[in-house]
Amino acid sequence: MELNVLNMTLLAALGLTAGTLSGLFGIGGGMVIVPGLFYLFGFMGLPEPTLMHLAAGTSMTIMIFTATSSVLSHHRRENVQWSIFRRILPSVGIGVVLGKLLANQLNSQWLEGIFGVFLLFVALKLLLDWLPTPEHPEPPQQKWVNLVGTILGFKSGVLGIGGGAISVPFLLYSGLSMGQASGTSASFTLPIAIVGTVSCLLLPSPETGVIGTIGTVYWPAVALVAPFTMLGAPIGASLCHIIPQIQLKRLFALFLLCLGLRLLGGTVAFV
Repeated sequence: MELNVLNMTLLAALGLTAGTLSGLFGIGGGMVIVPGLFYLFGFMGLPEPTLMHLAAGTSMTIMIFTATSSVLSHHRRENVQWSIFRRILPSVGIGVVLGKLLANQLNSQWLEGIFGVFLLFVALKLLLDWLPTPEHPEPPQQKWVNLVGTILGFKSGVLGIGGGAISVPFLLYSGLSMGQASGTSASFTLPIAIVGTVSCLLLPSPETGVIGTIGTVYWPAVALVAPFTMLGAPIGASLCHIIPQIQLKRLFALFLLCLGLRLLGGTVAFV
């Protein structure tokens, strides 16, 4: 399969969009990158039985670059709570490895269904504008940090995405501001992406037969998408302090709702 100008342009546009949303919402960008790569890989003619594995594995590697740019941008604005990052790091790593081990045993259709349900859940949560508002916010206890870290790492390992959908509400409930929650959540994504990428490269995985692929990482897509995610992340981090969050969240939720419904439909349609 040969990358043409159209494919390269679409991959670059996907990276810029995902990077901007990563900086804006404190997510790893995977909620956009994984379904985006899934449809683009199908459009490009990659083998259908492994589309979701390739999308998730490639997304993990791209997130290393996205998260690095996003964390640096938020760190300059003093939005990253490094004390929480250090506490959650071990459980996140364990969760990612366990998630990747499970994902490698599932076929692409199962992963599509799981990811579709997850996108619908996140979309509905954003549309309902649910935000935790504790009466007396306090720093989270270590047992809850360990539990949340394992869950978000496991979910990230299975789906190839960051943990913002879980970590941002948890951090808000712990008393952090929206800016701090987004920045700290972005910091969690970096170890998730590093451990997830190593797992994709080293753990036994489905055979793809695609040139340019190691494990479930398609490196030409990494080379095209990653630089543009790094360009987009600082833009999103800046917009986080300018644009009303409620409007952006609802638009993002509608976008995720459409993606989730298409994945659950079980067919790939291109226009």
